[in-house]
Amino acid sequence: MAKGGRLWRITLGVAGLAAFLALWKISHHFAWAGRGAMPDPFLLPQALVDEWTRGRIQPAILSSLTHYVWGLGMGAALGVLTGFLAASNQTVDALHAYLARLLRPIPPLAWVVFAIAWFKVSHAGAAFVIAIGVFWVNYFATYAAVRGIDPKLFELARAFGQGGRINMALTVTAPAATPGMLAGFRAGVGQAWMTLIAAELLGVPGMGQEMYAAAGVGAYEAVTIYMLAISGVYALSDLAFVQVERQVLRWRP
Repeated sequence: MAKGGRLWRITLGVAGLAAFLALWKISHHFAWAGRGAMPDPFLLPQALVDEWTRGRIQPAILSSLTHYVWGLGMGAALGVLTGFLAASNQTVDALHAYLARLLRPIPPLAWVVFAIAWFKVSHAGAAFVIAIGVFWVNYFATYAAVRGIDPKLFELARAFGQGGRINMALTVTAPAATPGMLAGFRAGVGQAWMTLIAAELLGVPGMGQEMYAAAGVGAYEAVTIYMLAISGVYALSDLAFVQVERQVLRWRP
């Protein structure tokens, strides 16, 4: 088996997962985290069956996806637009510079109070909290991508008669910044899932709420099932995005 080959990496990956499960089982057996506080990994399949047959996990996933998609879409669109305008126009950049420094350090979780006041307990409130976290990821990624464009590209475009602010933005700035913008969007896909749990503190039905309910009665196997469900749905969404990214950037060597 060649070191560094695909089979070698798969073997090491499986070995690492097996070692993790073994350590998990040992910690449960010896109650390193306290008696009853560590779920038994061998009971997870039955816990999944229980959540499925009781009809809990399916609507929880669908509910989480509802505000996840809306929050991701709004946050990404506004972040890309604002970052693009700020990096392309010095007036816009200067106008909002201090505002960005003021708002950026505030974590999405801090906005939960206002989300409840403005949107009540609803998908809109959860989507609002998610959108805030996604916004800053896409904003800074887009800003850096646009500002990092080689000035020679603009000189070359002008030499071929591609003048005008809008025309340059469409023919030079947007294509050159697209890889960086997509990298930011991919990071936002993950950020949205991490913010999702905080957003569901609002009481909106979803995987986060089911986790809190299960934890309240000490059903830690069920808590772990929802954690793995979040991981699985994220993996699928990331895989789908990679396929889209390859199509959009198929012009790259």
